[in-house]
Amino acid sequence: MKRLFAVALLACLAGCARPEVVRSALHGDLGTLKREIAKAREGKDLHEATVVALAGAVAAREVRSATGVTAVRRLEQVRPCAGHLLDVVRDRARRRDDAGATATIILLEAGAILPADLVSEFRDARSGAWRAVAARAMLTPADALARRTAMADPDERVRRAALAAAVASPAPDDLESLLEASRVDPDPEARRIAIRAVGGIGGERAVLALADRWATADEDTRRALIEAWAEPSSYVAGGRARIQRVIETSSGIPAIVAAGALVGRTEGEAELGATTLASAIAIGSAAERRLAMNLAPTSCPEVKMALAEAAKDPERAVRVLALAHLVDRRQDPGKAMAALRELAAGEAGDPITLQARSALAAAGDESVSSALRTELSAPRSFRRRLAAQGLVALGNHAHAATALGDDDPYVRTAVACAILADGDTP
Repeated sequence: MKRLFAVALLACLAGCARPEVVRSALHGDLGTLKREIAKAREGKDLHEATVVALAGAVAAREVRSATGVTAVRRLEQVRPCAGHLLDVVRDRARRRDDAGATATIILLEAGAILPADLVSEFRDARSGAWRAVAARAMLTPADALARRTAMADPDERVRRAALAAAVASPAPDDLESLLEASRVDPDPEARRIAIRAVGGIGGERAVLALADRWATADEDTRRALIEAWAEPSSYVAGGRARIQRVIETSSGIPAIVAAGALVGRTEGEAELGATTLASAIAIGSAAERRLAMNLAPTSCPEVKMALAEAAKDPERAVRVLALAHLVDRRQDPGKAMAALRELAAGEAGDPITLQARSALAAAGDESVSSALRTELSAPRSFRRRLAAQGLVALGNHAHAATALGDDDPYVRTAVACAILADGDTP
């Protein structure tokens, strides 16, 4: 209902009288917008509905005004909240530049446009960005041959899009082309997408072919292989045994990813995964502990114990992460809250202090509200962004709105998107 209210409000404001602050976001310069935001906040006129409308106006202007590579980046930035900006994205898709192609793919993936006409219209386009639109829309059996051809396109954007289409619409006839792409595509990201697509097709042939890659694969590729084996159609065709073997014979990140793939499986498999993750939380490197904490099920007694011990670790970076997980998952939140508040009282700008404040904000702890408001004027843009996003998490939209007039367009857009997406969170 909150999201529907926000969308309805934006629609109303498009045709009805807008608050001055929203008009400034749409048509004024940055200096005017800053003054209007400050004026509205001082007059207590920045109600949540007004801030949502302001965020929509700011995001819309950033998308519409950006050009070139920046326009593509800005569209990627609003992808998480694109459902609130479909009219703006549609307008941007009408331009036949690279950003227009990105906007079209966003609409396609959001289900806002149908793929039927995109293939025939753009498959032979001169622009690689627009051939990528066609490739991403190749989702039906009739598109199979064209999709496999696109997997070998000179432009990596087209290849990635064709491979993403194969992930979205698995087809056994794609298997050999996907295996070839997973081996020889010059783009590492394309190779990983191809591996994922192979996993989605599954079957013994796919599982064994991916296994042949393990010995020479780098860490990122090994992660992709494990994730492919975890796909349902691969897991039952030998992927389970491959994942268990990784846990038994490997260490570090691959073993942790494999353990995470077993969480939620049958009792014995889930127990093996949880035990491995608890061990990594206890004795792994910083990167390994961080990943294991993200994957571990806190319903497991071993994991609870490992997190509780990590929350007392002398290394602050480990301690703050463990405490954040304990608070987030409601495991002994009273003690965890108190310990996080102690860390959050540290020096401004210290990474551990910032992490602690973000974790407390995500948990709804108002004790960090004042510190976050102060951080809105921090010298570093990433600090201002984190502060505003923390205030959004606390429901303090009036103060978070300050960042909608930030000097950095990345901050303005990120905070606008966070405000718009906030209504999607139950």
